[in-house]
Amino acid sequence: MSNETKSTTHLEREESFIKISKSLIETKHLGKNGELDVYYLAIIKSLANNFQGVAYTGISHIMKFIAVSTEQSSTKARAKNSLLRLQEVGHIEIYDQIEMENKVINLKPSNNYFIKPTGMDEQYGFAKVFYKDLQKIVAMKSDYKPKVFAAYLNMVGYLFYNSTNNPISYIKIDSIVKNTNINRKSVVNYLKALHDEEILYFVHFEINNTTTKNYCTRWIHREHTPVWAASDAEFQYKVDYKKFKGGGIGVSDERGAS
Repeated sequence: MSNETKSTTHLEREESFIKISKSLIETKHLGKNGELDVYYLAIIKSLANNFQGVAYTGISHIMKFIAVSTEQSSTKARAKNSLLRLQEVGHIEIYDQIEMENKVINLKPSNNYFIKPTGMDEQYGFAKVFYKDLQKIVAMKSDYKPKVFAAYLNMVGYLFYNSTNNPISYIKIDSIVKNTNINRKSVVNYLKALHDEEILYFVHFEINNTTTKNYCTRWIHREHTPVWAASDAEFQYKVDYKKFKGGGIGVSDERGAS
C-alpha cells in the first residue's frame, strides 16, 4: 500500500462516526416510512454523543433535520410514529426525566425528551456513518433527505474496514431498490446527489458489452477509487482492466451487473 493510500485511510481513522446496525440497511422491514425511522435514529445517535449517551430532543426539534414545517400535523404524526416505532422495536428508549426510569409512549410535539440509543444488534455488524457525511446530508437542499440517507447507508454498509480490503463498495442499484422499496429511478438520483454533494465518490466501468457496474468510496478516498475499483472489477469479472469497454466518473444506471 502506497504512502498516499495510507494517508487517506489514516485521516479517515481520525474521523468520528456513529454505528448503525446492518439490520437497518433493509429499511423496508420497518414499514412504509422505514427510511425516516433510520434517518431519525442516525440524528439521535449523533446528538447522543455526550458523556450520558443520551439525546435531549423531541418531535418538533428533530423534524428540523429534514427541513419540513413543524406546524403540519401530518409531519408531526410521522415523526412521532417513527420515534415510537424505534422504541417499540428496541433501537431507542424515550424518557421524560433525566433519571430515565420510566419509558414514555405518550409523546407531545412541543416537549423534548431524553432519548437513549440502545445499540441494538450492532454486535452482529454495523455500518460506519461518519459525522462529516451526516452533516452534509442534513445540509442538503432536498425534500428527500431520509431517502438519500437510506441510499447512503446501503452503500457504506458494504464498505469493509480491515487490513486486507480497500474500503470500496459495489452493491447493485437493484439491491438498494430491493432493500428500501424506493423506486429505481429515485435511487439513481439519490446516489448522484451523494456524488454531487461530495459525500460519496463513484466511478463506473463498462466491463463488456452487457455489463456496466458502479464502484463507490467515501469522498476522502476519491484519488484512489479508480485504481481500487479496477482491481476489484478485474477480480470479480475475470477481465483484464485494459479490455474494459469504457467507464468514467460518476453514477451509471448499471446494466447486467452481478
